[in-house]
Amino acid sequence: MRARRVAGWSNVALASTVVMALTACGGGGGGEAEDGRGQPAAASSAPEPSETPSAGPSETSSAPAGEESEQNGSADPPEVTAVTVAETAEGDRVTFAFDGPAPDHLDTYEKALSGAEGRTIEIKGSKFLRVAFVGVSPDSRFAPPAGNERVPEVRYLTNFESEMSVGIGIVAPDGAADPAYNITAEGHQVFVDIKD
Repeated sequence: MRARRVAGWSNVALASTVVMALTACGGGGGGEAEDGRGQPAAASSAPEPSETPSAGPSETSSAPAGEESEQNGSADPPEVTAVTVAETAEGDRVTFAFDGPAPDHLDTYEKALSGAEGRTIEIKGSKFLRVAFVGVSPDSRFAPPAGNERVPEVRYLTNFESEMSVGIGIVAPDGAADPAYNITAEGHQVFVDIKD
C-alpha cells in the first residue's frame, strides 16, 4: 500500500509547530502561548528538555573521600618516581614505582625499540620488551637504573598523550626464544618479572 502525500500542512500540524517554537523561545511574554486567535494553545506532548528522564540512576561510590577523587578522574595522573632492577629466585625483576595508584599497561617484545617520531633507541641486550603505561602524567620520566647481567638496561622511550613507553633490554642466548615474563601491579608499583 502506497502512502499518500498531502500537500501543505494541516491546521493541527501548523498549530503544534507554532506552540513548539513559542515554547522554545520562552513565549515572548509572561503569559501562556496563544494559537493566533487569542485562545491558549494546546499543550505539547513533548517533554521539556529538563523533564527528559536521565539515562539511568546515578551511581554512588562507597570509597573513602580520598580514594573517590582518584576513581572519578579528578586526581592527577600518577608519575613514575623510581625504577630498579634486581635478581629474584625466579629470574630478574624490574620495579616501577609511582606516586599514585599503579597505571594500566600494554606490553610486547619488539625487534628494535623506538622513541618519539619513530627514532630508533639503542638499548643493551638481545631481546627488547616494550612496556607502555597508560594514563600517566605527561611529565613522567626517569633516569636509567643500574642494570645487571641479565637485564643490562631499562630506558625511557617516549611519553605521548599520557602513555609512557619504556624499553627493557634482556640478554638471551643467540637463537633463544623471547624470555617468559609476568607483569603485576600492587598498590603504587608495577613489577616486571623476567623468568629464567
